Amino acid sequence: MPPPGFPELAGQDLLLYDGECRFCRASAERLAWLAGPQLRLVSLHEPGLLEAVAISKEAAMQAMHLVTQQGRVYRGLEAAVQALRHRFVLGLLAKAYYLPGLRQLGDLGYRLVARYRYAILGRAVAAGECDGGSCQLHLKPR
Repeated sequence: MPPPGFPELAGQDLLLYDGECRFCRASAERLAWLAGPQLRLVSLHEPGLLEAVAISKEAAMQAMHLVTQQGRVYRGLEAAVQALRHRFVLGLLAKAYYLPGLRQLGDLGYRLVARYRYAILGRAVAAGECDGGSCQLHLKPR
């Protein structure tokens, strides 16, 4: 069942990611390619989205979220693992995430990358990635 106030998902899981982050966009697109047509990508910056799925902006900015067709919500690396569950071979491989120790290690790595994601590939300009042919980056001043 889709979240209240959100359009029908038509048999898809919904992956919320930071659409202003180049690294996040590239990662989400790669995940969607691997996961197949059961995954729908939506930037967390879409108006009204976070309210519809009852996820705070702070939580959404810390990690990607997967909202399944059944309404379950996964976050971080577990969201990626669950997004792959529909693919037989990848789904079996992704289950290694749940082995003792691997989950904790994977989650730690995810949190580190998520924290410094803008420094990795930069932040795309929200109103249009490129103006006049030259892209702008917004990095925190040092």
